[in-house]
This record gives sequence, C-alpha cells and structure tokens, in this order.
Amino acid sequence: MTLNDDLAAWISGRPDWQKDAAAKFCRGELMSPEEISAIADKLISGSYPATVDVAAADIPGSTATGDPVRLFQVSEVAGVNALLSGQTLGFDGEGLTIIFGNNASGKSGYARLIREAVTARVKSDRLLGNVFADGDTPQAAKLDYVVGATEVTWRLGEYQCHDLSRIRFYDEDCGDAYVTTASEVNYRPSALTILDELSDACEAVSAELTRRIGSNQAARPQLPVLHQGTAAEVFLSGLSVTTTQASIDAATALTNDHDAKLAAELAEKNRLEGSDPNREKARLSSLARDWKVVQQHAYVLVAALGAEPLQKLKEQRQKAAELREAARIASATTFDAEPLTSVGSETWRALWEAACEYSVTEAFHDHNYPYVGTSAVCVLCQQPLDDNAVDRLTRFLSFVTDTTSRDADTAASLLAGNRDELAKLQTLPIAVSAAATRLQEGDEQVHATVEWLNAASQAAADAVAWLDGDNEQAPDIVKDEASEPAANRVQALTDQAATIDASTFAGKLAGVSKLVLELQDAKALSEARSAIETEVARLAQRRQIEEVRRLTATNAVTTKRGELTEMYVTQEVRDRFTRETERLQLRGVTLNRTGRGRDSALEHQPSLLGTRRDADIDEVLSEGEQTALGLAGFLTEVELDESLSGVVFDDPVSSLDATRRSHVAQRLVELAEQRQVVVFTHEITFVHALNKEAKRKSIGVATRSIQRMGGTQPGLVADELPWQVKDIPQRIAGLEQDLARINKERAELTDDQYAERIGGVAGRLSETLERAVNLHIVNELVDRGTNQVAPTMLKILPKFSQADHDEYQAAYAKTSSWAARHDNAPEENYVPPTVDEVQAEVTWLRGWHDRIKRYRN
Repeated sequence: MTLNDDLAAWISGRPDWQKDAAAKFCRGELMSPEEISAIADKLISGSYPATVDVAAADIPGSTATGDPVRLFQVSEVAGVNALLSGQTLGFDGEGLTIIFGNNASGKSGYARLIREAVTARVKSDRLLGNVFADGDTPQAAKLDYVVGATEVTWRLGEYQCHDLSRIRFYDEDCGDAYVTTASEVNYRPSALTILDELSDACEAVSAELTRRIGSNQAARPQLPVLHQGTAAEVFLSGLSVTTTQASIDAATALTNDHDAKLAAELAEKNRLEGSDPNREKARLSSLARDWKVVQQHAYVLVAALGAEPLQKLKEQRQKAAELREAARIASATTFDAEPLTSVGSETWRALWEAACEYSVTEAFHDHNYPYVGTSAVCVLCQQPLDDNAVDRLTRFLSFVTDTTSRDADTAASLLAGNRDELAKLQTLPIAVSAAATRLQEGDEQVHATVEWLNAASQAAADAVAWLDGDNEQAPDIVKDEASEPAANRVQALTDQAATIDASTFAGKLAGVSKLVLELQDAKALSEARSAIETEVARLAQRRQIEEVRRLTATNAVTTKRGELTEMYVTQEVRDRFTRETERLQLRGVTLNRTGRGRDSALEHQPSLLGTRRDADIDEVLSEGEQTALGLAGFLTEVELDESLSGVVFDDPVSSLDATRRSHVAQRLVELAEQRQVVVFTHEITFVHALNKEAKRKSIGVATRSIQRMGGTQPGLVADELPWQVKDIPQRIAGLEQDLARINKERAELTDDQYAERIGGVAGRLSETLERAVNLHIVNELVDRGTNQVAPTMLKILPKFSQADHDEYQAAYAKTSSWAARHDNAPEENYVPPTVDEVQAEVTWLRGWHDRIKRYRN
C-alpha cells in the first residue's frame, strides 16, 4: 500500500465535512471564512451532506501512476498584476522550456498565475491586480494543459482541478517551506500537507464553533435571582436541555389566590417582626375568644333554624292555624244572628281585649268584665245596656272563656314568641360582627364562616316573613357548618397561646418568612416563564454546538500524520534526499526524524553529521546552502511522483554560486529527460548553463522571454530570448538571419540606412566575440560569482594556440572598426563593409567557436 492509498483510506473514515475539506485541499483550493461559517452551520443543524470518498489518485503529489499533466499555454490574461493583455505564453510539452525575464518584466506575474493553478507548498492569499491603476480590471486568464493526449482548459476563478494539482511549482517561498528562517529545516512528502491543511481547517471550524458558543452565552436571557433553597430556585438552578415543557408549565403555574396568599403572609411576617412572645400570646388568646363568640352564635342559629327546630316551628305554625280555624268556626255557629259578623276574629278579639282592659281599669274597676248590672253601660258606645245587649255580652264572655278559643290564643302566643326570637337573629349581634371583623383583621380564615353567618341570618329573616304570612315558602334548613371549624380554631389558638415562648415564636417567624420567600420566588419564576423557555432552547443549541465541536478535534489528524510520516518517510526516501543534497554539493547533511513539529506531528529535519556541539543548521549553512537544501527537498518530492507530470521553477538559483548553478542546471535537465520542465529565471548565466547541459544531453529546449513594452508595461511575450541572453550559436544564427534580410533589402536602402544596419550587425558580432572569450576561456578558469580559480581548467591554455589568438585579434579589430559604436576619422573616408565581408567573419566565428569550446574536454 502506498502513502496515498493509506491516506485516502484514513480520510474515508473521517466525518463528512473533513472528507469534503480534504477533497478541496486535494484540488489545491483554500478554505474561505465564508466556507468555514457554512460548515459550522451545517454541522450544528445536522444537515451536512454525505461526501464521496477521496481516491488515492486525487491526492496531490500522488505516487500513483497515471497520465502525465503538462502545461500548454497561458493566454487571455487580464487584471493580473500589471501584465500586458493579449499575450500568449506557450510551453513545450517535452523537455525544457526556459522563460527569461529581467526584474519587473512581468516574469513573476506569470509565475504567480501558474502557482495559483498547480500544487505549491506556499500559495498567496490573493492574486493582485494592477496596484498602480486607477480602477480595477476583472481578473481573467486561461491556462491550457494536456492530460496524456487530451487538451483541457482551466480558467482563473474556477475551482482548482485535480489534474493541475499533479504539476508541481517551486519558488523561493516554497523553498522556505523546506528550509525555514526560524532554524527549522523540515521535509515531509507533499501528500501530508493535506493533513496540515485539514488540521488548520479543524482549528478554524473549532474556532468558529467556539465563537458561536460565545455568542450563545451572550444570548443568555435575564433570569430572576431567587433565594437559595426555595422550590423555584431549585428548579431554576437545575435547568438543562432535558427540562421539558410540561415541567416548565408545572413549575411556573400559580393558584388563583397566590397574590392574596402572598399579601397575607407578608402582612403576617411584618406583624410578627413587630411583635414579641407576650403580645403574640395575648393576640392568640384574643382571637380564640372571638372565635368562641362566633361559635356560640352559630350554636344559637342552628338551635333556631336547624332541621329539628325548624320542623317544630312548622308544626307550631300549623297547630296555631288549625286552632284558630276551630275557634272561628265556633264563633260563626254562635253569633251568626248578630248584627255584625266576624265575632271571634282577630280584630274582634283585639277589640274585646281592649274593652276588657278599659272596663277593669277605668270604667268598672270594681267589677269583672263585662259588667251588666243596673247602672252598666257599654264601655265602647256608653249606651245603657238593654236585655239584648246584656244577653249578647254574656254570650260573648262565654265564647271568649271557651277552651277552644283559649287554646288558639295559647298557640298563637307561643308562635309569636318564637317569631320574635327569630326576628332577633335577622342581623348579626354587634358582638358577633365585631368579633368577625377582628378575626378578619387578624388574618384568620373567617371568610367562609362570615358567609355562613350571613346566610343563616337571611334564613332567620325568611322564617319571620314566612311566619308573618309574607312568604309562602318555608325557610331552608340551616346546616351547622361553622360551629365545628370555629371550635377547632378556638382549641388551636388556645393551644398555641399556651405553648408560645421565645423559641416557638422565633420558629413561627422563620416559617412565615420561608413561606414568603417561596411565594415571592414562585411569582418571579412564573413571570420569567418566557425567559426560561428561551434559556432551555439556548442550552439545547449550546449542547449541539459542543457535540459537533468534537468533530473538529485535531488529535486524530496529528496522530495519523505522525504514523504516516514515520511509515513512509523511509530509509529509501532519506537516501534519495541524501543523493539530492550531494548533487548540489551539500555535505554532512542528512534527514532525521525529530518527533517534533506543529501539533506534535512527526517531522523530518535535516541535521548536520559529525558535529561536536549543538548548533542550528541555519547557523552553519550559508544562505546559498539553505537554498540548495530547499531545492533538494523539493526534488526529492518530485522524484516520488511517478506520474511524471510537469514541474515549474521560478528563479530556483537565487543566492547560489556558479558551481551550484551548474549542478542545479544539470539536475533540471535530468528531470527534463522524463518530464516537462519549465524554468522562469532572470539569471543569464543560468540560462547558458541550462542550454549547455541540455545540448550535452540532447534535450530539446524552447526559449521564451517576457519583456516590458515601451519601457513601462510588463508582460510582453516573445518566442525567443533577448540578445543579451542568447548563447554563441543562437547569436551566430541571429546574425546570419539579419545579414540575409539586409542583403535582400539592400536595393531599397539608402547608404545611411545600410551603414546604420550593417554597423549594428557588426557591433553585435563584436559583442559575440567578447562573449565567446568570456564563456570559453575566462569563465572556465574563474568563477565570476566567487572569484574562485578552477585549476583543472588550466588545461585549455596550452590548447589555445597562437593561430587561435591571431585569428581572434584580426577578427575583433576588423569588426570593431565596423561597429556603429565607433566614430571613424574623416580622413579615413570610412566605407561600410559589404554583406559578404561581414558574413565571412560570421562564418569564421562559427568555426573558431566550435574549435575553442572543445578545449575544455
């Protein structure tokens, strides 16, 4: 199993969001803050979709074989740095493509553009536009590439594609990823950078979730501050995600009389706080007496209007009515013949009684009534009594003194007495009413009892009206619902008064105080019901965030990174790294496993061999050696890529001496034997070194140059190198082409035009002669970068003959006199050389150069 196989298998077991992120990193894409926020949203809502597994071939730097990916061209560039639009930069699909550009020519702009599309250890956060322009131009670029034999197009702004991720890019920043300026020189296969990026993504998503937890905490509603230990406080302090709506409803429900209870208990608490045991004993005794008054009056009411007395009253009323009817019937039988009727009626009896009272007390007080003697007169009309009158009065007396009449009178008198007693019960006695008022003021539960008393008083009034004949409906029975509760309160208050002392008084005050707190907190909790529901929902959301935050832990990523590094950065890779460093003339450096690094990831760090004391590698290696070390790490990774896809270098030899530049040139040409190699550079000597090595190995070389248009506009693309970069054969070929054009156009040129053009060709021919000496004699003997002498190259001096010297001097003198850079004396009457003359010197130079360059072998 390869590293990519193992890594792909591990990724397939990760959460969907991590698989999705890994796939994005495999395509070379970055994770934007908006994407981080979207991931957090989906994780919290549980809506992250299922993700397709990453394949081993999807991982950049894959060691899996496959069709090579090669760059074809970059075109339609707009809004990228200050690059000139309308240009096309092409690349050869095989061998070596050299792209030369001076500083500020636009070369780095094209390199940065390519870096955004392919795999690079370091990428910029953004690709700048023209920072000197007044307005912004929308960025655009088209990159055509070939996968195997299939042409494909990618445009700037599209998602990074997997195919382009097989192409590797190197520049100074990427080299710093292998060799840091902070004394660490790390090397790990690029496939493991996926885990670095995944770890960063985990940290970013975790930070976003942590931020949301903070926002969640800030959204905590204002809840009441309750008293420790109350039922409401216990419920509130126990709020959690498991708190149900039913429990909230139950905890916040209040009885209808809650406010009344609270007010009563507050009053009781205030009263107790202003009292003492003696006054409390007196208060309880006073309340007991008042309840006793109420109890006794309740007994009276029930005794008068209870079921048994009311039944007796009904019987009395009926008996009185029956007796009175019997008396009436007797009267009607005896006195029907009298002038006036209704003898024996109530009115008649009242008149009889009045007459009797007047007679025995005023008129005939010495005689019983009725007095019917000789001198008797009617006490009412004061007329003398005749015989009829005497007989009538005598019969009246017999009637009145008859038993039936007396019984009727007795029954009526008894019923009237009972009626008078009931009349006294129609209103509460002052003592009872005052006692009830005091009980109410003492916060006694007397309301129901007072209602019963009032109802009983109304029953008494109904009974009176019934007895008086004003109401046909008999009164309701008064059931005893007051005397027993009153008696119980009398006993309870009496007992409390008997047992009251400082301790029990304090206990009572504490109990009332506790009840007040319970009622107050229950009220506050009920008013906070909406806030409580909000808090439970907030707690549920917080738990969800905390649960999904576990999906962002980096532990597993860190562990796997260490396992894969230890497993796959083997001795073979270490040996390859060693070979690369030796090719670049780095000695005493090896790749060791350090066991340290970000998040404790297992990393490999170049270290020095054979040192006697501790020293950081950057304190020992020069800047050029560190550059070479970064290249060695990159080249090691390139060699691990069996797809043989293209490699792009941007100024890979900065800070390197001439010797190492030659070694780098050799190494890059070796790469070009198997894969496409593109080199951006501003180093002329490096271009020559690449050309030289490519010719030696018979590797095809395509040359391009990027120049400034009009001296200000960068990004002009040419399919050839500028004159100062061309080597001797290229210059000779260029001179021959120029001469052919002049010869063709000679008939159309004036003498001045011809002199100017042929002088320019002669000047370039003179420069080529100078370049030939520098390249094949001077530079072979002395390193122009370090001024170091190459003794082994002294062998060319004996081979350089007198004839070689004489031919050179003659040619140089001749071409110098033709060059436009000299002002010819008037007396010489200068005549420009013919095309044939100059061509002869060019032909000579070709042969002379071929002979001289072989002297180094």
